[in-house]
Amino acid sequence: MHAQHHTRVFTSILMGAALALGMALTPAMAAGGTVQDFCFLQVSDMHVSPVPLGTGKGGAARLSAAGSAWMCDEASKPQVLGQSGMQTPPPAFVVATGDVTEYGVINETWVAVEDLFKPLSIPWYVTPGNHDNTWTAIQRVMRQKHGSDHYSFDRFGCHFAFIVTATPQEPLPSIEQRTLTWLADDLKNVSKTTPVFIFCHHPLSSTEFAKPYEQLRLIELLEDWNVVLLLMGHGHGARHEKWGAIDSVMGGSTYGPNTGYGIISVMNGVLRSTYRFHDSSKPIALLLEKPIAPPAKAQLEFQLPAVKGSGRNGLPTIRTPGMAVRVRITGGQPKSVTASVNGDDKGAVTLKSGNAAGTFSGSLPVGSLPPGVHFLRVTADMGQYQLDRACEFAYENKKSGPQSRAARMAAGAKAAPVTTDQDAIVCTTAGEVVKISFKQPKPAITSLLSTGVEILHSPAQAGDDLYISAAEKGVHAIGPNGSPLWQWKPPTAANVVYGTPAVDKSRVYVGDLEGFVHAIDRKFGKNVWSKRHAAFSIEQSLLLHDGRLYFGAWDGLVYCIDANEGNLIWKVPGPAGHRSEPALKSRYYAPADCSPIVVGDRLFVCDRSYRLGSYSLDGKYQGEISEGIAAIGLTADKKGFYARGLSKGVSRYDASGKLIWKNGEVSMGRFPVPPVEADGRVHACSNRGLLVVLNAENGELLWQYQVTPQLHVMAGVALDKSGNVYVAGMDGTVTRVGIENN
Repeated sequence: MHAQHHTRVFTSILMGAALALGMALTPAMAAGGTVQDFCFLQVSDMHVSPVPLGTGKGGAARLSAAGSAWMCDEASKPQVLGQSGMQTPPPAFVVATGDVTEYGVINETWVAVEDLFKPLSIPWYVTPGNHDNTWTAIQRVMRQKHGSDHYSFDRFGCHFAFIVTATPQEPLPSIEQRTLTWLADDLKNVSKTTPVFIFCHHPLSSTEFAKPYEQLRLIELLEDWNVVLLLMGHGHGARHEKWGAIDSVMGGSTYGPNTGYGIISVMNGVLRSTYRFHDSSKPIALLLEKPIAPPAKAQLEFQLPAVKGSGRNGLPTIRTPGMAVRVRITGGQPKSVTASVNGDDKGAVTLKSGNAAGTFSGSLPVGSLPPGVHFLRVTADMGQYQLDRACEFAYENKKSGPQSRAARMAAGAKAAPVTTDQDAIVCTTAGEVVKISFKQPKPAITSLLSTGVEILHSPAQAGDDLYISAAEKGVHAIGPNGSPLWQWKPPTAANVVYGTPAVDKSRVYVGDLEGFVHAIDRKFGKNVWSKRHAAFSIEQSLLLHDGRLYFGAWDGLVYCIDANEGNLIWKVPGPAGHRSEPALKSRYYAPADCSPIVVGDRLFVCDRSYRLGSYSLDGKYQGEISEGIAAIGLTADKKGFYARGLSKGVSRYDASGKLIWKNGEVSMGRFPVPPVEADGRVHACSNRGLLVVLNAENGELLWQYQVTPQLHVMAGVALDKSGNVYVAGMDGTVTRVGIENN
């Protein structure tokens, strides 16, 4: 998938550019002479075609086969760097920077990937891409191959760290709190002068991230270390980019016009990144050449607002229409210093040099911001690089407006919280189930369960018990205080379960990423039946209604099966599959990540073409209702439903699919998370953390609150009996927001 790029300094490499090697350095410049000469290869964006059920792996159409075979053959040889004839040591390993597969690791697809790398006589490493993690998830394979999806090793006097930017079961990237927590811990034992290589899939310049603050959090974490190169993929190009002071290179692809591989070498203290095209008429391209010794870098310190404030959540709190900004820069003289709020470059102001040496100050207007959490960004142009820093602040424009309390976890949350009184039970991307109590002035976090694998959907709550889907660890049943009741383990490690279980009086039902549906005895956790219906993965929660299970899958179909025996009743295409355009009859547009709903005698389904369609309960398609719909959820009385729009909009429909009202002005986004109604109000949170509360009768905006500083919220909202709203973010925050009793 081609990346979009934020306005940043980057260098495009023309296909006809010849290699020029001119830097001459002595070995003593290489971090005290401790780094050995070495070379490794980078491949990216292989997009190995899927091998679903019933397809022999030999029959898979693999676009990357020829390019990969050529790379494997060349990997055993020293690499010649262009016309200069400079020769590297033989490559020590190969790194694949994501999108190794086209649609994930369904069935035998990973075997097909391993077959491509089998000719290699050296190790090969992988970091996931969005194609690996959207239609299925590669996390289980990463654990089997590397021990974790985040991992690192030391070799040649350097440190190599692999991080994940590809969100599990979501095409948009994220640098979530779990990644930052892991990386900070990983670097603790690494010397500040040791050359560090970072591997991920998405370019930091990609506008697919929530806002630049997401990347800036990573940059700030890395600033004290000698990060010599970040290696990425996603764009299928071969080029160099610079984000702040960090150099990065994109690894091309093993098919298409840029078929080739990257050559990363360190010799005599000089790092070189080159790209070799399979087409021998194209000369090797020099992407980057520089010493690996740590360069001198300037430092930026916030003086106003104070980074640690006295507000409710430990943030500096601004209550005036203008915010004073003052920073101090040491170690260099900037050409200019600018400040902006929430990544709004158009509203940026230039900070002026102050009386004290190295200080720059100014004022930013903030009076139009919604109340809540925001970020301030300061950028100093240092000539050869940009020095970027950001900090969070809270803005309160009314004494009587929404109030909040927030807890911070070590990992993000993609699952909506479950509430009990003034407690929130939250499942994290690190596999932790925690209870957060907001009864005290400072929220208290208690661990209930640690699974060791990602949990991506909310627990099912039945009575006092919780039923939790935990990837290849299966389904956990726990009591109200985390006491274990049972654990159901799936038939194989490939039967990864993510969706919220459906629960009735005697059974628990869940689908998996191999297309199976499982029925589990609710009392003892024993398997009742397991049957494969879908040719591709089942990501969403199953809908249990009148003894039937309804669900969509990534094979493009909607299914209805008998809950008692698991037998198929009917299967039909999703809304896009009923269109005449051939391009829409694709796995890309399947009805797979938002669960269907039943209202009266109709089944409503939305898919990834963002079409909303209506079906009879016997599977007859009744037509398309609307376009531009990302998610749907029932009204409180279950006589209608709400729909979440794409960039904007929340709508209400009646049982026939007739539009009752639409508020097209509120920000939303395409995450498959439906609005939630309670006490006559409709609650929904945008992709970038803006919580909106609407009147359920007419859609009028009642109030809004920014719960994250423009960082992704992929989880649904939850409410307690007092009307407080709970929102969990990928930044590891869980925020309780309310008008009263805070």
